Amino acid sequence: MSPSAHANQVNGQHVNESKSRTGDRTIIPASHPNPSLQVTPDHNLKLAEAPVYAPRKGEALVHVKATGICGSDIHFWKAGRIGPLVFEGDCIIGHEAAGVVLQCGEGVVHLKPGDRVAVEPGVPCEQCFLCDEGRYNLCEDVQFAGVYPYDGTIQRYKVHPAKWLHKLPDNVSFAEGALLEPLSVVMHGIKTARLSLGRGVVICGAGPIGLITLAAARASGAHPIVVTDLEPARLAFAKVSVPSCMTYQVDQEKSAQENARAIRDLFGQSEYVAPEIVLECTGVESSVCTAAYTARVEGPWW
Repeated sequence: MSPSAHANQVNGQHVNESKSRTGDRTIIPASHPNPSLQVTPDHNLKLAEAPVYAPRKGEALVHVKATGICGSDIHFWKAGRIGPLVFEGDCIIGHEAAGVVLQCGEGVVHLKPGDRVAVEPGVPCEQCFLCDEGRYNLCEDVQFAGVYPYDGTIQRYKVHPAKWLHKLPDNVSFAEGALLEPLSVVMHGIKTARLSLGRGVVICGAGPIGLITLAAARASGAHPIVVTDLEPARLAFAKVSVPSCMTYQVDQEKSAQENARAIRDLFGQSEYVAPEIVLECTGVESSVCTAAYTARVEGPWW
């Protein structure tokens, strides 16, 4: 039987029999423990029991069925920060997730218990000019799951604003639903770069994000497609996934300009046929530099 929060039904709403309070949150009992994976400020991982909170107005309680581990999770563990985002205390990591709605708070009308949902982890302020313009991904006051102090999805039960939970169709698995977060990042990049039928593209990195980008680029009709990476096994996997793509193993003995020149040679010798678009999917400084040198004059890279 799937884990669920103990609750009675009263006029269609879930009401719990016993509660305790912590801060401004109400803790509710659950039928199963709520183990969580947390990163500590001293760069350790900690498996700890986390409280199960009752959903407040506009929120829903989700039983997380699948959650991914992002490179940023590993970076927070190893380095304790990404730029200005610093882990100053213990925090549950994870932000790529899908699950089942268990309870809905007051005012939630588009979801009900039993709905299968994907989690959009970034909750913007909805007050700034960027949010008003629809560019909420750039909101400086975003509350992002898995980034201190906002607990993430590597736990059994998570409360999340219902507005940022998206229903899954029956033919999409929970594992696929968890991949919608990185896929949305890829699709935003492809849309912004205007990648389309017949336009050449270089994808730097054949890790999970790079492979999703490869699949999306192929679906967009991009051609030719070149994928780069340090690891031959990753490049081989990319070639199996999309046989029409070309691969380039980055030579660490070469400079960014030299690697870029070799990548551009795969497209041809003239500036006209150089790759119009470069999608950088590693975040590694040397790869970012190579991407900049690879793009055609005035060509976008992301």
